[in-house]
Amino acid sequence: MQDHYKTLGLLSIADDVVIKAAFKALAQKYHPDKYKGDSRHAQKVMSDLNAAYAALRTKALRQAYDAKLSAHVDKNSKESPPLTKKEIHKGLVQKIKKNVLDEMGVISLFEELFDCEVQVQNGWMNSYSTVIDKNTLVLDFVGLKTKIIEHLEN
Repeated sequence: MQDHYKTLGLLSIADDVVIKAAFKALAQKYHPDKYKGDSRHAQKVMSDLNAAYAALRTKALRQAYDAKLSAHVDKNSKESPPLTKKEIHKGLVQKIKKNVLDEMGVISLFEELFDCEVQVQNGWMNSYSTVIDKNTLVLDFVGLKTKIIEHLEN
């Protein structure tokens, strides 16, 4: 079963207005008449977007879809074994490398992995400082991601 929230790049708690805005933005980007890449890819994406929006556009439709999705997830979670720590780490590394996590997601993950608090120094380019094992570190965003990846891959 396709996860329509994922198709629209949203969490399942998104408001109707957010769902509509996400659909419109993605539809403008992937409309076959405007998309500069492979037209077959654009048509596939638009088909998925239309199906997602059709299933989520009203509260009643969302409730019905959420019930189906929940039943599907429950059924499949019983059949598949839980992910190993290594598989979870690999997934996180892939998300970081693909820039799926935003700045706050990366900071939160860093704080959780290294059991520290990250301070953001706002500027033209943000920098981030923290204390780990009594050592003060000042990193840029790429440095934060690199430290996380190194930690997860070890």
